[in-house]
Amino acid sequence: MEIRALTKALWRSRTGPLLIAVQIAIALAVLVNIAYVVAGRIETYRAPTGMDVSNIFSVQSQGFGTGYDQSVTLRTDLAYLNGLPGVVAAAASATLPQGFAGIGLPFSTVPGLKVPQSGASVEIMTDRGPDALGLRFIAGRAPHSDATTAPADGMSAIGRWAPEVAITNRLAHKLFPKGDALGKTLYTGLINKQAKIVGIVERMQTRPVPGPFSEFAENVVFVPGIPAGPTALYIVRTKPGRLAEVMAQVEHSLADKVPGRYIDHMETLEQTASNSRNYLRSSSIILGVVALLVLAVTAIGIFGLAAFNVATRTRQIGTRRAVGARRRQILRYFLVENWLISTAGVLVGCILAIALGSKLSVMFFIPRLPLYYLALGVAALWLIGLGATMLPARRAASVAPAIATRTV
Repeated sequence: MEIRALTKALWRSRTGPLLIAVQIAIALAVLVNIAYVVAGRIETYRAPTGMDVSNIFSVQSQGFGTGYDQSVTLRTDLAYLNGLPGVVAAAASATLPQGFAGIGLPFSTVPGLKVPQSGASVEIMTDRGPDALGLRFIAGRAPHSDATTAPADGMSAIGRWAPEVAITNRLAHKLFPKGDALGKTLYTGLINKQAKIVGIVERMQTRPVPGPFSEFAENVVFVPGIPAGPTALYIVRTKPGRLAEVMAQVEHSLADKVPGRYIDHMETLEQTASNSRNYLRSSSIILGVVALLVLAVTAIGIFGLAAFNVATRTRQIGTRRAVGARRRQILRYFLVENWLISTAGVLVGCILAIALGSKLSVMFFIPRLPLYYLALGVAALWLIGLGATMLPARRAASVAPAIATRTV
């Protein structure tokens, strides 16, 4: 009977409660979808790379002049880098893992397939590339050095496809669900090439990519090849604790090994990975602040309505106290009233949240909003509503019976 009476009372002065219910509905829709997006970004940010990130650095040189020879440069530099004390392995690469640039192609297990079975990132590097990244092979080996293709520019490098490749375990399971990828032939779309799979790497994340495209960043094909000049990019892995020492030596001596070039850039892979995650950090912080502001505004609105109702019902509260109503009954009255408003808001908010989640899933190619996010959001809004109402409700419960006679 109390809930029916409260509902009728709210309907008689419905403008304020309706506005708060709409505010709660919008807050719920915004909150759960922001939480879902931020959770996905945090998961991507924290995902393991599969590489020995803390002991790797990259160094890039630029050749100039007509006498510059990329093949000679790479051969000389790799011999020098791999011979340095404290270096585990060094390799030349076309792209920098955890950086922003990358190469991707479609792949399948049968030739001439019009619809590829999977897209994957392509890492073109010299034969010691997987070792330089600290990758772990769970089957097979890295491609041999005699499979390494000659330097070529742009798509020509892709066109000179090596006869053997290594792939990540994630791509192996997608293309060969039975677990028999080793020794099979991998067919490449767009360039109509094929290669034998000679090794399977446990895991590698080429770059942090949120959403469904994270699969693309973890489906990797390692192709032995010599990147074209005049840029030479080297990935160097050192023994633990020797990173700074080796970097200092390389910075001091590498440029002089080959004439007609200069050191363009040197950076630890930890810094590269951090830079590529800056947008994930900043966007997550911005979205988190927006969610907090929405919750704060909602809580202020609920508090304001409750305080207004207490202020305008002082005589009514005093009368109820005079005829025997206890403080806990007054407190319960305002809490139940808020619960009714909040429930109306979250019911509409659930519909808005699902609709907004469906729209976001289409726009950003992400899975639909899981229902447990919605359940947690509803619980959070109920608790925020009760918390915001508690102070005005306790103030109402403290109204003395004598107030009824003072305001007559």
